[in-house]
Amino acid sequence: MSTPVTVATFTSNFDMKYILFKEMLEEAGIEYMLVNEITSTIDGIYTGSPSNIGIELRVMEENLQEALEILNSIK
Repeated sequence: MSTPVTVATFTSNFDMKYILFKEMLEEAGIEYMLVNEITSTIDGIYTGSPSNIGIELRVMEENLQEALEILNSIK
């Protein structure tokens, strides 16, 4: 059984690299999941929210190498 692994962590869902990476994964047919997307987006609005939470983008193990190649192609 395959396990999801974190490929990259982003600080904002407005980061252009984050947006482009998601689009390129979709174009390549690689499914991904996002962890902390909502928490990271509201960070700063609520005084109790931690400031070091990042958005983790995860893919299944068998897609890791291809996802890393895509990520590394983004400058």
